[in-house]
Amino acid sequence: MEKVRKVTLRVNQNEKVFYEYNGEKFDTETDILRRIFKDQGELYEKVYNVDRRTAQLAKWHPEDKDFDSSCEGWETFLRDEGQVRKEEILEEFSVEEFVHKYVGF
Repeated sequence: MEKVRKVTLRVNQNEKVFYEYNGEKFDTETDILRRIFKDQGELYEKVYNVDRRTAQLAKWHPEDKDFDSSCEGWETFLRDEGQVRKEEILEEFSVEEFVHKYVGF
């Protein structure tokens, strides 16, 4: 991947921050993420090695393109710090046990 540059211009204690990526200028980090990745799922796959199905189960909304805290999935991803704690629980039932469990008696 290309490099992202953060540029801070300071004049008389006033600051302006912008970013450069692949010859383009961006005002926010979110704008760069929107340019680099087609959606949040692509970021999860390429940067965090989390497949879309797992991201969907984690409620990270991989199909969203917001990259912003206004997106519930992105907020969940940030809260989870990009970590997937995956657990698989296997249970076996006889047909009779399954039926009893399903109907509740």
